[in-house]
Amino acid sequence: MATAFDELRELPPPTPAPPELIEQANALVRTYPECFWFRHPEAQISDLEDIRLVVEHLREYGDRRAWWAAQELHRCLSPLFKETS
Repeated sequence: MATAFDELRELPPPTPAPPELIEQANALVRTYPECFWFRHPEAQISDLEDIRLVVEHLREYGDRRAWWAAQELHRCLSPLFKETS
């Protein structure tokens, strides 16, 4: 068990997201609040994993317009994840 805990503790820190991507994700969260029913009102989007979560929830819980918005956000996100891998 101790080994598993040590492995979890050694995860790299999250990669910060660019400010323009954060703005875009925040705007989508405000536009499609029904997709983010779980989200605390004071929660902040700060890293690439947060952006990916926005994309996933827009796709899963949104309508067609939300899905297309998720595609656009994902298009901006994909090159950034390739750089960090």
